[in-house]
Amino acid sequence: MSEFVKRLGNAASANRSLVCVGLDIDPALMPVSDVRKFNRAIVDATKDLVCAYKPNIAFYEALGLEGLEALRDTVAYIRKVAPNVVLLCDAKRGDIDSTSAKYAEAMFDYWNFDAVTVNGYLGGESLLPFFNYANKGVFVLCRTSNPGAYEFQDITISSDASEPAVDDKGRKMPLYEWMAIRSSEWNTNGNLGLVMGATSPDQLRTVRQRCPGMPILIPGIGAQGGELEASVTNGIARSAGGQVTSPNILINSARGIIYADRTAKGFADGARVAAARLRDDINRVLLQEGMQW
Repeated sequence: MSEFVKRLGNAASANRSLVCVGLDIDPALMPVSDVRKFNRAIVDATKDLVCAYKPNIAFYEALGLEGLEALRDTVAYIRKVAPNVVLLCDAKRGDIDSTSAKYAEAMFDYWNFDAVTVNGYLGGESLLPFFNYANKGVFVLCRTSNPGAYEFQDITISSDASEPAVDDKGRKMPLYEWMAIRSSEWNTNGNLGLVMGATSPDQLRTVRQRCPGMPILIPGIGAQGGELEASVTNGIARSAGGQVTSPNILINSARGIIYADRTAKGFADGARVAAARLRDDINRVLLQEGMQW
């Protein structure tokens, strides 16, 4: 078990939570204008209810240097007040290996994130600079939560130039499933995970069967309409007999938590209520499946 997987498990166990809060700041939705103040209030209100925070770097880059400085402040604040919670940067990086090396250096050495999301469609060698940070987590995009994901990710692929790739039952294989298989093969350091949208619970079940031990980040709950119960039951790791061996999933919600209340006086309390509700709903499903903290 890698250092990152242990850290993730410890964070989840400490707060009895699989909730990952997406810190996707948006001035059009925030009830206060100060990004630092907003994020600090959200963190203070939820830090005992979550296992991870996931800032999407695009929302900070869109605000220029001020946004990046706010992200730096947010990272430092979380390290100070919630040192055991995992910090995951949603960056979806991926490029040729020399460029990926700089992306990895930025994410892990400069920003000091515990994990990052990456795009594997340039092939495994392009992601080696991320994989080589053996103590960090790397979540590979597999089947995403957006409506247009099917355009490429569900295409039936070929194992060579003429024949479709098939699984052990002779079923033609979609591209997202092949990405999961390749990711499991790349996972020599035990620090890789997958991104599987809550809007595709059937595909999530297939990928969990393909990758029984890998962590899975599940976005799409809340504003995107993902199915919570199906995502939990299909995403948790099970033994051959069907028993839960590890939850090993992060259920991400951004807008559904941080903008649950859009009043200046109530937004932090609203976020706490929404995060607690999501944590409790997840734990009820886990209990139904025979898993207790």
